[in-house]
This record gives sequence, C-alpha cells and structure tokens, in this order.
Amino acid sequence: MYNLKFKWTTSKAQNSYGYNVCTLLVNGEKKSRCNGGGYDMQGTCLGSWISREFEKKLLKFKKDFYGLTFHNPNWKPSENIIKREKEGESLGLERYQDFYRQSSKLPTKDHIIPEINGACGFNSVTNILNHIGHKIRLIDYDSGVYLVE
Repeated sequence: MYNLKFKWTTSKAQNSYGYNVCTLLVNGEKKSRCNGGGYDMQGTCLGSWISREFEKKLLKFKKDFYGLTFHNPNWKPSENIIKREKEGESLGLERYQDFYRQSSKLPTKDHIIPEINGACGFNSVTNILNHIGHKIRLIDYDSGVYLVE
C-alpha cells in the first residue's frame, strides 16, 4: 500500500521563478516533481513514479496504453539529425521527435525502458496503474492525498 500526496508550491529558482511546482510524495518521501503549467502536472508526477516503481510489471505488458511508450537505452539520433544540428538547421526538436519515433508501444527485446507521459491525463495514468493490479483512491481532495492499494 502506498500513501500519495501531491504538494503544490511556487518556484523560487532563477530560471523558473513564479512557476507552479507539483511534487509527489509517496509514503512521505519525494518521488517526482515537475513545474510549469498548461498540462496535467499531477498525471506527469504520477506517471514518472509508476514508470520507475513498477518497471518490471510494465515490461510484461501485452496491450498498449495511451501515454505509455518503451524506449531503447542504446538509441542514437540519425546521422542526418546530427548533421543538421551541427549546421544550425535543427535546434533539438528533430532529435526529440526521432527519440519518440523510434520508441515502441509495447516492450521488445530492445525497448526496455518504460516511460509514461502523464501530461496525457491523470485518468490515462491510472488506467495503466489499474492494469498492473493496483487501485488508486482519492482520500482528501483539498490536501491532495490518495491511497494506492
């Protein structure tokens, strides 16, 4: 059983001053954090924690889920992308797109690092959690406390 608490603060850091910060505490320990806004920050924190905490269970999936991808730890960008970056024609977006283009919806012998894009929504992330045999229950909305069984 896991006790989850989402904590909201405001960044005081130089390059992100004033941004919203969402931190996920699991059984009182900080497990993930994100900042900014305009996306599902709670889903992002929860997805990040699930992908690390339940990695072995995720690697047994036979069904794909929205927001869940598997990545090759030996991924390298294509020669064309590297060339375009050196020439100043690409500023990193193509590398990012290539990383996801070469991912897999299901685990393979090469795609062994699960990643959950929680920005796709808290419900999508809880669907993944339910599929690995856990249920999440809201305990107190005002304090952001959940229970995972």
